[in-house]
Amino acid sequence: MKNAKDYLTDILEKCGQELGVSDWRSFDQNEVWAHGKLTGDDGPIHNDPKWSAAHTPFGGTIVQGSLLLSTLTQMAKKLQWPEGDMLFRMNYGFNRIRIINPVATGQKYRGRFSLQSAAMKGDHALVVTLGTVLEVEGQTDPALVAEWLIYLQFNS
Repeated sequence: MKNAKDYLTDILEKCGQELGVSDWRSFDQNEVWAHGKLTGDDGPIHNDPKWSAAHTPFGGTIVQGSLLLSTLTQMAKKLQWPEGDMLFRMNYGFNRIRIINPVATGQKYRGRFSLQSAAMKGDHALVVTLGTVLEVEGQTDPALVAEWLIYLQFNS
């Protein structure tokens, strides 16, 4: 198995390449309501289908941006990482997040991930930057784009 330094050499060869695309997913109104209740984001644009249909151009409610972001980890499980002696990986934050277009409740979206960069973090870890795009089925413009940082910890 490869340690962090050897892994860095392998992963840098994938810079600019796509690491994976998730399956399509969507949220129903009950899930949007539950997220709104949990986070306090209970505005009518997310929680009142009749009001949202009458007062917005979206035809109904839209998914909260924070709910969309929360699904990145699940979607990233489809990524193809090089083999290595990795103990764990975890969310290390974001350099940039832009929510560009709404996702309507019930509308399908998916994540597309590419490797932008990787660097050592101490002697036994790396931080990789993933270009992250949430695509919406049937639309050319993305819902969300982000530079997502992932921390990779190795045995040695």
